[in-house]
Amino acid sequence: MQPRIRILYWLIAWLFGSLGARAQQSEIDSLLSQRGPYAIVVTAGTGLSYYSTHLGVPPTLEAARVSRFGFPGTIRVMWYPDHRLRVGLETGWTTLYSYRGFIAGERSQVYVSTTPILLMFAMPLGWLTGTERSFARRMSIMGGTGVYIVRSRLNYGNIVNASTYSTGWMAGASYAQPVGRRFRAAVELKWYDAVASENAAFVAEVHLVWRAFSW
Repeated sequence: MQPRIRILYWLIAWLFGSLGARAQQSEIDSLLSQRGPYAIVVTAGTGLSYYSTHLGVPPTLEAARVSRFGFPGTIRVMWYPDHRLRVGLETGWTTLYSYRGFIAGERSQVYVSTTPILLMFAMPLGWLTGTERSFARRMSIMGGTGVYIVRSRLNYGNIVNASTYSTGWMAGASYAQPVGRRFRAAVELKWYDAVASENAAFVAEVHLVWRAFSW
């Protein structure tokens, strides 16, 4: 191959290689520019819980008064990416149950509560279809797994406090209604199940949803 032809060949190869690299980088930049938006969303709320499993009330307890209801509180921090699956952490507190009465003529009272610490996953029912006002876009299903800290307080002569850890899970659904650019009001139904300690509760809550950061 003559030197001039060889030089021309190198110039053509370099030119096409440079154009190809630029086209590839342009495609990457275009894809990156289309990503997002992302957001950190904080949810907090309260409501009513109902203890749904067996209560082991001592048979010696006289004039027993049992309560399966509680007033839970929840706080959740979630990462909303530019696709369906959202991930975050949830914690809070709720009463599981309580009962009181008399044993051998002496007043006795038991109070049991739990604090969940859960890794959460959530997904809206509608994403690629529908508009922001559609029902499916505002509905979400969720689930999580983690640890429940179960605390008990026994008042019988002396006060005895105890706590135990139980693995468990949670499943639920929510509906969120926009009330501003960064806020939503949500209604949430969920099921807490501390499997190891055999404690479970149905929870209904009203939440305030705040889009704290977005980019």
